[in-house]
Amino acid sequence: MEEKAKEVVENLDNKVEQKTENDIEDEDFDEDDEDLEEDDIDEDDVSDDDNDEDEDDDENTSTSKSQEDEEKEKEKAKNARFAEMRRKKEAEEKAKRVAEEKAREQKIRDDATLKAKLEVIKKNPYTEEPIVDEEDLKIYEIQKQLEDEGKDPVADLPKRLADIERRKIQEAKAEKDKREQEEKSRSEKIRSEIQELREKYPKLNTVELANDPLFQECLKGRAGRWTQVEIYEFYLEKKKAAAEKAKAEKDQKVIDENGTKISKTPSSKANGGITSKSVSDMSKEEFEAYWKAKYKA
Repeated sequence: MEEKAKEVVENLDNKVEQKTENDIEDEDFDEDDEDLEEDDIDEDDVSDDDNDEDEDDDENTSTSKSQEDEEKEKEKAKNARFAEMRRKKEAEEKAKRVAEEKAREQKIRDDATLKAKLEVIKKNPYTEEPIVDEEDLKIYEIQKQLEDEGKDPVADLPKRLADIERRKIQEAKAEKDKREQEEKSRSEKIRSEIQELREKYPKLNTVELANDPLFQECLKGRAGRWTQVEIYEFYLEKKKAAAEKAKAEKDQKVIDENGTKISKTPSSKANGGITSKSVSDMSKEEFEAYWKAKYKA
């Protein structure tokens, strides 16, 4: 009886033990599942975070690239505008040179023709007066023209001279009116361009700008051909270049006189009490003290 009871107890113990092991395995399995699920979630979260960071990086990169592209486009447009202005100026200067050359050649031909006529025509056959200069020659040619027209070269001469004088007066008046109209149009154009300049650069003091020697220099050869905005932006480029050149020359002068900027100065005890300072900011006494202390060290 005791043996049977013992056997039953052992069986029960075995079953309990087996059950316990199974439960433990199940719990381990569940824990593994939980760990796995947590791992999965963590990986997903990390993946999402990585994706978010990638998206942020892409967005920042895209924004930066967009800004760079925009700056490049602005720079390209500005260079194109100045290149167009330069080509326009070169074309105008070439046309001016061609016109001046033609005028010079025409004057040479006219002078040669006048000289030849004065050498050949020595006397006015209509007045029997000698032809000594260009004015005498003109009177002769007018009389000859009257004769060719079937008119009296002597009697009709005064009226023809009066007609010529009236025509000169009319031409001079027409030329004056033309100049005045051109000046009026130019003034209106300048006022319009100044208004455009003020609208584009509202903080600009045009009075100070007009008195700026550099701006006055920029106006030479460009006023009337370039707009005020174009001249002002050209002035800004010149001013920027001049400032950069002046700074570079100043920095070079400091380097030539005192050496390069000190990035790390020895302790105040070692250099006579001098703290970290640019060579350009040192007094003569401080500079000498620094170098004596440095060489002594």
